[in-house]
Parts: sequence; C-alpha cells; structure tokens
Amino acid sequence: MTWQENWQKWSVASADDAALQEELTELSNDELRREHFYRYLEFGTGGMRGELGCGTNRMNKYMIRWVTSGVAAYILEQGRQNDGVAIAYDSRHFSAEFALEAAKTLGAAGIKVYLSDALRPTPELSFIVRKWQAAAGIVITASHNPAEYNGFKVYGADGCQITLEVAAKITNYLETVTDLFAILVGDAQRLLQDGMLEYIGAEADSTYLEQVQTVTQNPELTQQNGAELQIVYTPLHGTGERLVLGSLKQAGFTNVHVVAEQATPDGDFPTVTSPNPEDHEAFEMAIKASDGADILMATDPDADRIGVAVKNENGEYQILTGNQLGALLLHYLVTQPEIPPNSALIKTIVTSDLGEKIATKYGVKTYNTLTGFKFIGEKIAEWETTQAAHFLFGYEESYGYLVKPFVRDKDAIQAALLTAEVALALKKQGKTLYEGLQEIYETFGYFAESLHTITAKGEQGVARIQEMMQQMRQADSVHRDVVRKEDYKTGEGIELALPKSDVLKFYLADGSWFCIRPSGTEPKCKIYFSCIGETNVAAIAKRTALEKHVLAQLQ
Repeated sequence: MTWQENWQKWSVASADDAALQEELTELSNDELRREHFYRYLEFGTGGMRGELGCGTNRMNKYMIRWVTSGVAAYILEQGRQNDGVAIAYDSRHFSAEFALEAAKTLGAAGIKVYLSDALRPTPELSFIVRKWQAAAGIVITASHNPAEYNGFKVYGADGCQITLEVAAKITNYLETVTDLFAILVGDAQRLLQDGMLEYIGAEADSTYLEQVQTVTQNPELTQQNGAELQIVYTPLHGTGERLVLGSLKQAGFTNVHVVAEQATPDGDFPTVTSPNPEDHEAFEMAIKASDGADILMATDPDADRIGVAVKNENGEYQILTGNQLGALLLHYLVTQPEIPPNSALIKTIVTSDLGEKIATKYGVKTYNTLTGFKFIGEKIAEWETTQAAHFLFGYEESYGYLVKPFVRDKDAIQAALLTAEVALALKKQGKTLYEGLQEIYETFGYFAESLHTITAKGEQGVARIQEMMQQMRQADSVHRDVVRKEDYKTGEGIELALPKSDVLKFYLADGSWFCIRPSGTEPKCKIYFSCIGETNVAAIAKRTALEKHVLAQLQ
C-alpha cells in the first residue's frame, strides 16, 4: 500500500473520530503526510517505539490496537488466554490511555488482563509476570526518549523481553491485518464485570519490595549505618520514586533527599530536554540540591536504567558511566566473603572488558551476549535448566543492571539499593565511590570508553544508516592497528554462538576496540569505543585519537 492509499484510508476512518480528523488536518502538505504514512512502525524484540501522532509511522491508539492484536493472536495460539497478560505504563503522554486500549483489545479477543491501577516501573512488570505466572506482559513506555515519543514493550511468560522467534511470529500475525479500524475493542466496564479485567494494586509493590531486599549483601551494615549515607535522588518525572525510596528505606537508608521539582510524574519532562540519566543535564537539579551528598541518583521514566554521580578529585560531581558503575557493583559482589560456586557474570559485547578482568581475578566466568537485556535474561533462563552456571550479576554499558533474577530485565530499583550499599561500605573505609573506582583502575588498568550516536530520521535516514554499515563492512582497512574484525551478521571472526545481528566490532592489538551498530529502537547508528592505557590520561588520549579516525570515515 502506498502512503497516499494509507493516508486516504485514515481520512475515511476519521469521520468517526473527531480527534483523528483534527490531527490529519494539521498535516498540511505531502511531505508531512508521507512521513506519517510511508511505513508501519517496526516491531521487534524491543517492541515498538515512535513519535506520537496520527498515521502508521507514529504512536497512537490505532497502532496500539494493531500491535496488541498481534500479541493476542500469539497468546491464543499458545492456548494461554486464561493465564492473562499484565500491563503497566509510565508517565508519558497517553501512556495510561494506550495501556487501556491494549487491555480492551486483549479483552475483546477473550484474553484475561491484569492492568496496573497507577504508574509502575518496567522491572516491576517483569516481576509481576513471573510472580502471577501470566502468559505475557506489556509496558507502555519509550524509556529515556524525549517527550514526543512513546512505545510498547512485550514480555514473555518468563518476564524477559520476547525472543527473536516470538517477535517474528507476532510480526507475521501483524502482516495479516488489513484494516486497523476493524480491530475489535472491548468495553472496560463490561470486561471488569465479566472478570476479564483486574487491576494491579499496591499488593504487587509490597511483594516486589520484599524481593528487592534480597539484593543487600550485608543487611547488618545497611540497617545499622545506612542513615550515615547522604543520598539525593531524582525520578526525572517518571515512575521510580515510590519503589526506589521504599527499597532504600527498608534497607536502612533513610537520609534520602528527593529533588522536588522532578518528583511529580509529568510526560512533558519540563526540567530536562530528555529524561536520560546518562546526560549531565539530568543531574543539574540534583547537583543544586546536593548539599555535599555522598551520591546522586537518577532513574529514567520507566525506572529500568539508573545514573549515578559522585564527587571526583576536584570536588565536582561527575556522572559515572554505565561501565564504571557496573565495575563498582561487580567488584563489590565478587569480593564478598562467600559467593556461590560456579558464579557467572553476563555482559553485552559493547560493554567494557573491565568487568571480565575483575570477574576473572575472582574466579567468576564471563559470558558475552548481543546488545539488549533480553539476551541476558535468556542466558539466566538457560542456566535454570542446565545448571551450567549461577547468575551473579548482569549489566550493559547503557546504564542497565540486574543483581537478582526475580526480575528478567534491567532494574534500577535493585541497582539503586546495591549502589547505596557499595557507597556506604566504602564510606566506612573513609573512601568515596570515585576513589573506589580509581583503586579498581590501578589494579586492572585504566579504561576509557565512549559512545557516539549518529541520528538519521525519516526514510532517507534509514538508508543512510544502512549505507554506513555497508561501508564499514566492505572497507579493506578502517584503522592500521586493527588485528581482528567480528561481523555478527555474517559470523566472520566470531567464536561465540550468538544470533545474527547487524553489528561490526574491530579489535586493536592492545585489546582496545570500537563497535558500530544500528539502534534497534531508534533511527540512530551507535559507535562504541573502548581503550586501555597505563594511566587515565593515556587511555583517554588513545580513545580520542581512535574516535577522530573512525568518525571521520562515517561523515
């Protein structure tokens, strides 16, 4: 179907939807109309994500019904309609409305629904799916994207984001839908009366928080001394406040100041350009409110990712990278008096090798996966069956961490609690988190990492990203010091048994590397750099030179 035919179909349907009619009227020229209608939003293992608006290339209630109908068809094929689907949502515009649309679509298909009665974090949804033995889970969120975005994540019965196989099956169902406006939608009140719709309430929070307390390695330390640690926390207008504060308080961390201006859930995210805990801007208000705090924490809108800032040697707050915080948390876990036998670390291929060096020293084996926490979750599930290893910790450089596998996705609530414990343990030794990190570098070598993102929106942008990948894949030499190339799409140079993925990784002689891949959820191409040096200055200088050389080839 051409974009013109697509546009015409929506125009006819708008006769019964005044709001849609108004939105279509605002698309005043063919360029705008084409952008909204030239394709359907892509659905994959990360779900579906896009800008809000009318059309098949935007997030709206009709696209929610469409994607939910695919999930419904898959569940019906499995015969698990009575097990139900749990649905949660964040603070974004239309998140609550989209969650209800998904619930009504599932209900009309004869599938039981458990719908959150308020905002809830993504990791809690993963927990609920597992605890209630639901057939699947849905979260309405676009994670840390700007305010104009929303999204739709799907979780399997194991609480993990769906596999490539399941995503392909759902996609096949979606391709058979010929009319978005003919998808059946139930009445919420009727579904409630018929027992097809139940609400998830505060009891789920209490049960989840009980499990979070198992993250603490030394409860005596935190209960007796937790109040000594001064913490400033911001939920960045998202879902994290209730559970982050609850978990910290239960563990003994009572000296927590919440940034008031960012505590209220607000889909406009009015105090930041983007609610991303990787960005320094996200911490500006926390820094103003710090009053000498030991650590500052920020969680993204659906509270699966966390950023942490600590004072450096100059007395200024510095945001730890995902690699740095991961190294600190891992080092604390592997240096506990007793760790389970056969313990293992899982990290992604774009995450720093510092974690593997730490793990190896303490007899913990490292397993690498493709980018995306679903692959970490899959590995945990595999070990439950094979008993091949005991999961100790999982993390990725993009600020995602998991300590205990009662959740099967990254969990900022778990990470906040363990970070506080590590900071407290170091404080009792007269050290800061930053000083603890420097000690790790002195032992294992200095690592300097960075991520560069090339954004390319629209139809031309997609083609540009594909062109960049092809250019790097076919290049005879991208850097004179490259000794090995790993192509995860063709299998060239790869020793790991991983699914095929459009990722290229280039290793230098000293173990430094750079990696390039298209984002799975956004119109972006990501280039990762990781360099090793005998000093911090040397590592940064090496990374800067490598960045300059590689990025120049992609312009």
